[in-house]
Amino acid sequence: MRGIMLYILPFPLLIAAISALLDGEIYGTLLAGGAFAAYMVAATIARHGFRLERDYQRRKIARAPRTPFKTVAALFISLTTGVLAWLGTGGDYGLLSAALIGATNFLGFALYYGLDPRRDKAAGISIGVTVDEVMEALDAAEIRIEAIDQARQAIKNKDYNARLNRITHKAREILETIEANPTRLSSARKFLKVYLDGASKVTESYARSQNAQQAMPAALETDFNRVLDSIEQTFNEQHTKLLENNTFDLDVQISVLEQQLKREKVF
Repeated sequence: MRGIMLYILPFPLLIAAISALLDGEIYGTLLAGGAFAAYMVAATIARHGFRLERDYQRRKIARAPRTPFKTVAALFISLTTGVLAWLGTGGDYGLLSAALIGATNFLGFALYYGLDPRRDKAAGISIGVTVDEVMEALDAAEIRIEAIDQARQAIKNKDYNARLNRITHKAREILETIEANPTRLSSARKFLKVYLDGASKVTESYARSQNAQQAMPAALETDFNRVLDSIEQTFNEQHTKLLENNTFDLDVQISVLEQQLKREKVF
């Protein structure tokens, strides 16, 4: 729970604000309450920045956060601390001293938590493929995988559920392969789109039909079972082909799968 102390440390200000309110001190209430609120906002912004940073560190290819949330949080904290020192100590600190206190807080945050990554991670990116292209393909694929996962949870058939779980696991292995070697993207782009679009559509369609009917028609069960067989088998085969960079066989197998999905009215 990185950053949880950013929420805990300001709580004496909340107590001070309540105490000032009970004593009828409007100025003290507003100052302490406003500072507490500002620290809470800063903590929330910082926690969002930490999440983005974890995702950035986890991936081999990643965009640097477009908004420097950790830096914004550090500025919020330093500004709040400086204003609190200037206005809330009965004149003990002048403007310059308060500014130095605020700057010290910023430095402390930067040293302890670090600031935001500013450079894209582009390991293995080749000429003709940009970080944005790879990230867009991976992000779009992950959205489709999550759609399959969500639909899978509504499917009561344990066998189908387990097979769909294997399919999404294999899909994520493909994404990891592309991330580790982005030169595979051009070979995998069509395959990812056809497979994942088809798999998500047919899974969501089956889940909707199951929810709408008490008993599934035998023909629908047969069709869904056959499509799952084809998708699972083809995806396992093509993962190997992708690792071997055998683009000719890959395109042939994708075309066969695409035709079957069309026959099953997935597209």
